[in-house]
Amino acid sequence: MWSRAEVLSKTQVDVVIDDFGFTGEGFVRLEDGWLSVPGALPGERVRVQVQSGQREGARRLFADVVEVLQESEQRRDPLCEYDALCRGCHLRHLTVAGELRFKVRTVREVMERFADLKESEQPEIEVVTPQPVARGDAFRIRSRLSFERQGDEFYLGLRTPVREAFIPMDRCPALTLPLQRLVRTVSKSLEECVVLPLDEEMVKQGDGESQDIAPPLGLVGIKVVCPTHGVGLIDVELTPTDRKEAFDEQVTSEAIGDWLEELATRVPDQVGVSVGSGDFRHYVKEPRRIRVPIDKWNMEIGVQDWFHATLDPAEQVYGRMMQWLELDEQDRLLDIGCGTGTIALMTSERVDKVVGVDANPASIEAAEINAVGNGRANVEFVLGGWEKSLRTLAMNDRSFTVATINPMREPLGHRPLAFLKLLGIERLVYLGPSPEAAAKDVGELRAMGWTVTKLAAANLHPATYHTMLLVGLEFESR
Repeated sequence: MWSRAEVLSKTQVDVVIDDFGFTGEGFVRLEDGWLSVPGALPGERVRVQVQSGQREGARRLFADVVEVLQESEQRRDPLCEYDALCRGCHLRHLTVAGELRFKVRTVREVMERFADLKESEQPEIEVVTPQPVARGDAFRIRSRLSFERQGDEFYLGLRTPVREAFIPMDRCPALTLPLQRLVRTVSKSLEECVVLPLDEEMVKQGDGESQDIAPPLGLVGIKVVCPTHGVGLIDVELTPTDRKEAFDEQVTSEAIGDWLEELATRVPDQVGVSVGSGDFRHYVKEPRRIRVPIDKWNMEIGVQDWFHATLDPAEQVYGRMMQWLELDEQDRLLDIGCGTGTIALMTSERVDKVVGVDANPASIEAAEINAVGNGRANVEFVLGGWEKSLRTLAMNDRSFTVATINPMREPLGHRPLAFLKLLGIERLVYLGPSPEAAAKDVGELRAMGWTVTKLAAANLHPATYHTMLLVGLEFESR
């Protein structure tokens, strides 16, 4: 067994991968730590090169694969020319069956570690995935592009941790073809610029050179959304400013304004273009909102709203959720973390009343728009933090029979969850984009008397290590 010092002393070293790490990387046990090797599979013998800039004294070292000397039977051709550099898709080199097993294992491990539910006590873990899953190709409908300028040239795409390089996203196989085309349009518009925008690093270097002249705003990133052909949003992110006059000046400048006008002329009619800096936003081209189809529902979203990066996998998740809820017309549902209202609308057809709560004002506004647009009158939305919203509902003697919990990547915690009993909830489904955070909440719920009845690993982002944890729970004293 190697030691950290021995590994660091060599330019390259041959190792056998012991197992998966939490993020799908291979790892090797060392005498006094471990070695993380992205792109390597358990059981493989690989030649690796230790990355430069290791943190002094760290027990965990990082290395890159130089050559696979003995392949795993689970390895496959990733069919992506940038796979070794990109790291955006963590598991493209793993078979679909192997990927799904990894995600089931993730659920099993986080439930045992963070929810204190032993593997022997866990329900059978179901797999929720689009069919056919293929290689995770052509599922993503949104992407965030980074920008870097070098003299009269620019780089646009995904930053990679492997080396100082940008991965072009206009041919990324994980993106849908309409999204690839829209990304290509953004890149072409920059190619036509007479004066390129500054990037974030250039702005930092020039900041403070003059007390009298405010530094120009630089281009940080570009969010591109395209759910269907010819429909989309492009939102340009500039370096932050708290001066509206500085923002207004930049969006009409030669470097930024002229490029945005060029971009607006190139995109289809139903693709909106906007630019933002801090709290300021300017809409260059309508529409400001577009419709994203989820199942039979058309959800209107804007650039400031959260929405799924994948559609078909998300529909599979919602379908399983609806099966687990077993709703009837007497139920009253509480949707905690309602976002733009997708779950609230889906369940509203089967229950008496739905109340959605969320801490994001933009999400609540979008949810109300979607309820009206889809003709749902038995849906109500409440703006506020988790604890405050649930406490207010309890103080107003509101009661529910069933709930869904769908937060972002942080657990709700003990205090908000304690209100579920006061609100009369008998059963719930927890949809956790962060399995660890969700399992922590499930541990809290179990301590309060809830029983885990169902578990699932949802393949919401195929070809990546990301797993959504689905948990069905019932209150024991019902």
